[in-house]
Amino acid sequence: MTLPSHAQVIVVGGGIIGTSIAYHLTKARWRDVVILERGQLTCGTTWHAAGLVGQLRSSLIMTNLSRYGVELFSALKEETGQDTGFRQTGSLMLARTPERLTEIARRIALVDHFQLEAQMVTPDEIGRSHPLVDVKRLVGGAYIPGDGTTNPIDTTQALAKGARQGGAKIFEGVTVTGFQIKNGSIRGVLTDKGNIGCEVAVLCAGAWSRELGKSIGLKIPLYAAEHMYVVTETHKNITPNLPVLRDGDGFVYVKEDAGKLLVGTFEPRAKPLPMSKLPSNFHFGELSPDWDHFERSLSHALELIPLLADLGIRHFLNGPESFTPDNRFILGEAPNVANLYVAAGFNSQGIVMSAGVGKAMSEWIVQGEPTMDLSDLDVARFNDFEINERFLHDRISESVGRLQAIHWPNRQFETARPVRETPLHSRLQKKGAVFGSAAGWERANWYARDGVKSQYEYSFGRQNWFECVAGEHRAAREDVAIFDLSSFGKTFIEGPDAEAELQRICANNMSVALGNLVYTQMLNSRGGIVADVTFTRLSEKRYMMVTSAPAQPTDINWIRKNLRPDSRVVVTDVTSGFAVLSVMGPKSRNLMRRVSPADFSNEAFPFRSSRQIEIGYAIATAQRVTYVGELGWEIYLPTEFVGPVFDLLVKEGEDLGLRLAGGHAIESLRIEKGYRHFGHDITPTDSPLEAGLGFAVSLRKHEDFIGRKALEKLKAEGLRRRLAFFRLTDPEPILLHDEPIYRNGIYVGRTTSAAYGHTLGCSVAMGYVADVVEAWPDWLSNGQFEIDLAGVKHAAIASTRPFYDPDNTRVKA
Repeated sequence: MTLPSHAQVIVVGGGIIGTSIAYHLTKARWRDVVILERGQLTCGTTWHAAGLVGQLRSSLIMTNLSRYGVELFSALKEETGQDTGFRQTGSLMLARTPERLTEIARRIALVDHFQLEAQMVTPDEIGRSHPLVDVKRLVGGAYIPGDGTTNPIDTTQALAKGARQGGAKIFEGVTVTGFQIKNGSIRGVLTDKGNIGCEVAVLCAGAWSRELGKSIGLKIPLYAAEHMYVVTETHKNITPNLPVLRDGDGFVYVKEDAGKLLVGTFEPRAKPLPMSKLPSNFHFGELSPDWDHFERSLSHALELIPLLADLGIRHFLNGPESFTPDNRFILGEAPNVANLYVAAGFNSQGIVMSAGVGKAMSEWIVQGEPTMDLSDLDVARFNDFEINERFLHDRISESVGRLQAIHWPNRQFETARPVRETPLHSRLQKKGAVFGSAAGWERANWYARDGVKSQYEYSFGRQNWFECVAGEHRAAREDVAIFDLSSFGKTFIEGPDAEAELQRICANNMSVALGNLVYTQMLNSRGGIVADVTFTRLSEKRYMMVTSAPAQPTDINWIRKNLRPDSRVVVTDVTSGFAVLSVMGPKSRNLMRRVSPADFSNEAFPFRSSRQIEIGYAIATAQRVTYVGELGWEIYLPTEFVGPVFDLLVKEGEDLGLRLAGGHAIESLRIEKGYRHFGHDITPTDSPLEAGLGFAVSLRKHEDFIGRKALEKLKAEGLRRRLAFFRLTDPEPILLHDEPIYRNGIYVGRTTSAAYGHTLGCSVAMGYVADVVEAWPDWLSNGQFEIDLAGVKHAAIASTRPFYDPDNTRVKA
């Protein structure tokens, strides 16, 4: 067929993701869709995928994306006449250790929230479901009856046939070489067979997406790894429709395949694969077998299924799969090119996620914004360093194994570190800091003392840092603590139109006096929260936006994409230019007076105000604001001055009980106080009204800010759910997040954030529950609440207000 000169949508890549997006676009009545594939459909990585279809994930969004595959794969044959090969065999999640069983139990506890059928099972029950398994090595597991397997090639062909029936055209043997961009928007796709104009393009080229993105300055941090599995000979005891086995402790998976067994692995240290090692015509290609690398995984499989020792290996498959540095997919509109979308980086989950991602991406394209919370997967989330090939090579060696490793609370990446260090890094390290990594920053999470090893010892209970953090927490509540917050994202938004533009983009009133702080959210058109930020008005034409390091790239992107084309506004990331010291606690005013001649009284320096001060030998900007719920100041100063100022603060604070404190203490302090965290407590599917943040929304201002109409409608119609606060009556259990909440034995919601509250002496949490009655406070106080922790329900007290200082008397002291 001859290439058209123009198409409404061009999908680059004919794997299962690209064909699914095209299929779902035609279902939305977008008929003028073209798929361009450099070889043949499925020839990249789709063809050699294992085809596992597992539904239960760690979040509702991810579970819904995967669950839709079961629905669609079952229906495609009737619609298109093409069989997908989908079989609903069920699956077994296996545990060899009590710790793994706890992780599985935490996930199974959420099935009421996910509305998914699954249950915990004993070793004997596992043996009856899968007679080939040696259950003596197991302590238990879980069974998900709706899971299964599908044939990746047949499923892709069914999606392609459905797309063609809807009007899409598919061209094979066409290599995309670049994109035509005009005025920041996609205008066409360049190929070796000629150019095609378009209104929308979707990049779904798998591991090859990174290089195409790089050609237009788009960050798509993918890196390939060698993914291996073996297929055995047939045997009479390998009966049809055996459940899929997922043995995370052995880092293997096993499925029955036409009377044979397919045994694959996500090994703890994978083999990264530079794409430069592959030929340009790598179609349906395989890599050389590596038995030495696969040996450990195979030995674990032999422990699990002794029959494997008697079976010959019919085929060793080694093929490239692309992975991301944070183990999350890459979806969404390119931050630097309007109407160019990306769907890549599926970390060996492309088959199971293809249906859900195709539907979600088609809705995003048609409606112009996501219809569900895909913020964790947004292509705009990445920093520049994350496309560094050495970083990706080293990180991906770990990313693969983490797919099946136990997801410990506060688990830190070990590879590709350090990337970014604050100016105080060496000083903090000498004082016992134990660092975590976020957005590449080495951040002090806690300080080892009293003989505690300065390294993590992971568990689902009280980890080894528990008592150290308790001391940091108490210092902030009773004396004074210093936090290094230099990794904060700091962005100048400035120009003659800065105020006018921010009034449209932000929900709160940005027309404030110089030196004032504004806490606000930025909303999508449905009133959902896309950013949770603080602005300081530095001058008539300049604001400084402060946000968390991981959120800064997407927050900057949101502002830039929503600026009017003719606006006179410049957005500049100034993070590296300023260090931040947070001085918090009831004695913080005493400490600040010792190091600065400024007036820190309530009258001269009220809450949510900013002043330029002298401190030590430096000039700094001090802001009276807090994320821990205590009197305190954040000090912003050029990076070259922070070391001496830090030393002075530590010296002057010795007799005040000063302690250095880290990120885990912040988490404990902020949850006690009920401060929300973007990504957990507030997301694009949560409104400020539901989250109890109505005080940060100005419906009095005249500007028609983004999301205003949705909030006004929600306010008029009434809320369907609200954020509530919880504390356990038992001081021992450790809540984390995503635990089911029950009222009088009926499931009503889940926790969004949780931590041990050292002031309250128990675990505390936040979570959304249904607002089903007018007297919501009475409904909370009169109900018998329980929170399910790994299958065990613990009594809880519910409240409409935070349990610690709900009237902000300490913050405003």
